[in-house]
Amino acid sequence: MRFVWAVIAFVLAAALIGAGIAQRTVFLGPDSASTRVEIEEEQPYILVDAEVFRAHTGTQTLEVSGAEQVFVAYGRTADMEAWLSDAPYNHVTLNDAGEAVTESVPAAEPTWEGPEYPGRSPAGSDLWLEEHSAENEFSKRLQLPEGVSVLIASDGHAPAPSEVSIVWPISNATPWVGPLIAAGALLLLLGVILYALGVRHVRRSRGPRRKGTVLPPTEPIAVGRRGRRGAVTAGRPAKEISTAEGPAADDAAADGAAADGAAADGAAAEQPNGSVGAGGAGDSGEPTSSPDDSSSGPRRGGRRTLLALPAMGLTVALLTGCSPDVWPQFTASPTPSPTETVVAPENQQAPAMTDAQAEKIVADVAETVAEADETRDADLAATRLEGIALQMREVNYRIRGEVDDYPAPLAIPGGRVRILLPQAFDEWPRTAMLVVEEDGAENAPPSIMTVSQADPWARYKVSSVASLEASAEIPKLAPWYFGAALVPPDSSFLSIPPSELGAAYADILAKGEKSEFATMFDLESDTFRAAVEEKRAATLAELNKTGEETASLEFQQGPGPGEPTALATLESGAIVAVTVDEVDLVRSTAEGALIKLEGDRPLVALTGEETVPGVKTTYTDQLFFSVPAQGSSEKIRLLGYSSGLRDAEILETEG
Repeated sequence: MRFVWAVIAFVLAAALIGAGIAQRTVFLGPDSASTRVEIEEEQPYILVDAEVFRAHTGTQTLEVSGAEQVFVAYGRTADMEAWLSDAPYNHVTLNDAGEAVTESVPAAEPTWEGPEYPGRSPAGSDLWLEEHSAENEFSKRLQLPEGVSVLIASDGHAPAPSEVSIVWPISNATPWVGPLIAAGALLLLLGVILYALGVRHVRRSRGPRRKGTVLPPTEPIAVGRRGRRGAVTAGRPAKEISTAEGPAADDAAADGAAADGAAADGAAAEQPNGSVGAGGAGDSGEPTSSPDDSSSGPRRGGRRTLLALPAMGLTVALLTGCSPDVWPQFTASPTPSPTETVVAPENQQAPAMTDAQAEKIVADVAETVAEADETRDADLAATRLEGIALQMREVNYRIRGEVDDYPAPLAIPGGRVRILLPQAFDEWPRTAMLVVEEDGAENAPPSIMTVSQADPWARYKVSSVASLEASAEIPKLAPWYFGAALVPPDSSFLSIPPSELGAAYADILAKGEKSEFATMFDLESDTFRAAVEEKRAATLAELNKTGEETASLEFQQGPGPGEPTALATLESGAIVAVTVDEVDLVRSTAEGALIKLEGDRPLVALTGEETVPGVKTTYTDQLFFSVPAQGSSEKIRLLGYSSGLRDAEILETEG
């Protein structure tokens, strides 16, 4: 029965090992799938839809060739379609059968004059999440999320590359190969053991089974001795045998031989396994083994066991050479950490900017503005600045052209975007608010800024920028992937409408705690108001040194230029950016007296005069406030500010 079980184990082992090997050879599937985009009509752009890249799971490898210059960018599908709305292009989508098809799309809103599209370079657009340029061919592994498409072009004027293909890796892992081969190896080992046990059992049961001759009860058993040839004599002493003569002696010898034979047969019957005895020794007296000795059985079984070692070695080699793809992979699921639940409003639109876009935009803005500040190039600054931020730069460049040691404006950092609050809006113009830290500048305060994009083809521009106060407490904001609503200037849902915030704070600068709006603001943490009071006191003291009797100084304040920008917070409040103008009016009070500006070179640079009857100096403050919701017990808090000289003009008369 042991042999039967051994054969069954061998058959099962062969089946399992064969099945495992077959999975990695005969039945192994392909490791990749590919789709080739067929282009029938040449266009300057190719838009490969997001669903094409998600036709298979896993990362995608995009391969593009067929043009001297290759440009590839990817971004949100809606943004790319908006950018291509005034241009013809080839749109690659999936049909109902899951195959990639190409459709030529004409310009939806043509803006050019002439019969043909003049072309536009796609490089440098702020809508792209990432862009790449190469010569002749391009290949890159991508892992695009849902809703992200790819734009392919040459230079925006020449036809787009004609060779486009997408390759996906397909998992051909065979996780049961390892277990199958391992199980087969165990069964093979079990079969070898069962076979060895069967052979051992057969060898033990192969010896003689007959009984020896029973001696007469009166016949003594002689003690034998060895003869010359090793024969055994029994019975009487040797001298009696050797002296016997005649027939009696012959009869006695015959009887003794018969007795000897019977004794020998009895001894053999008592020792079937060949133990040392009367007939089992040679001339030397040592025990000898017969050819049928059962002790040779285990040794032969051992040789058969050694025959199974090559098979076991092959199995071990197969298991050792297998990759992790042949074993089941068990990974522990990460324990989710509790996060604050944010529920987006129904039908809320997508955020105007992603975190990847913000990093790229901020880095480019910082680099461009830094170059403009160094060269005092207002035109270059205008490519990334607008509104009050650009006006302040233009005035600074003008003064620095006349005054060498005049300080440069507040630099725009290009480091990490600590906070991003984009407007949730699919159309244009779009707005976002950012808090940016400068890399490597541990002591420098972060900057808070607002940026806006006028249309799909425009670049994001900074409209206001300020330094964040060290003690500023940013209210709770929605994650960037939700975005926030743009609060209208006349909103009544805030404790004060954004359009009235600048005038209310200007009144506080003028009257302090006596202002009617004082109870609405957190004046204790407002360091900017204290700085304004100190500056005004120093200006008045300087004037009184030389012109107390001949000149007068008056301080005015009011809302600054530009519309406020407000983005909603999670607690129904808003972060509001406004401007406030501080005006210093210096007039001559004595007839014929003039105001000397020799000690104030920035004013000389702006007015072009060193002595004037009067001068009006305007400083503009860019301010960011946290405004609570209507009915909230919280107060309006100042988050950040920046201030600079914006204008100076001559007053001809006292009136």
